[in-house]
Amino acid sequence: MGVFVSAAEGSLDDQLSAAQAAKIDDSPAMADILNRFEGLASSIARTLTSDWSLQQDLTQSARIGVVKAVRNHSVGTLGFPSYAKRYMVGEARRTLMAMTAKNETAIDPIDYELIDAVPRDAAPDTTYEVIDLISVLTPEQQAVATAHYIHGVSVTKIASALGISKPAVSQRLNTIHRVLHGPVAMAVAA
Repeated sequence: MGVFVSAAEGSLDDQLSAAQAAKIDDSPAMADILNRFEGLASSIARTLTSDWSLQQDLTQSARIGVVKAVRNHSVGTLGFPSYAKRYMVGEARRTLMAMTAKNETAIDPIDYELIDAVPRDAAPDTTYEVIDLISVLTPEQQAVATAHYIHGVSVTKIASALGISKPAVSQRLNTIHRVLHGPVAMAVAA
């Protein structure tokens, strides 16, 4: 996808030079550059998600990518539009991953109050062993492990709740197994 450059706006190199010389990101030259890449920013957001409100956040991240590209680009070097696009896509993807990670941790947190309400000696030992093991995982891994191993939720339902594919959930479970292999092996050896 190309970026349309109007002759009335001046040359892109001139605007890049002016934006870099301004030393502030809200200069008129930077505004013109952002305006040139606005359609591409929206397009990148639409390809990453169909959720309108999330598209707005991703479009803003793509704009940040343009600013970073302007700051890092060597004026006079050819290919700024494709250079900027790489920055835009990268920023939008990082934002999407960060937002997805935040949402995943809220889906099925471990309810420690419910578990701690039962005295340790009255609860089955395996329940506390599993909870102790799960505590070494990342919050995203804890959500999947808790749902699957404690609540018995299927891989399909976990994938649906997290908005990810079943193979992604299976891969996450494999990662959890690898992470927990060390603590389990040490506990068995002791």
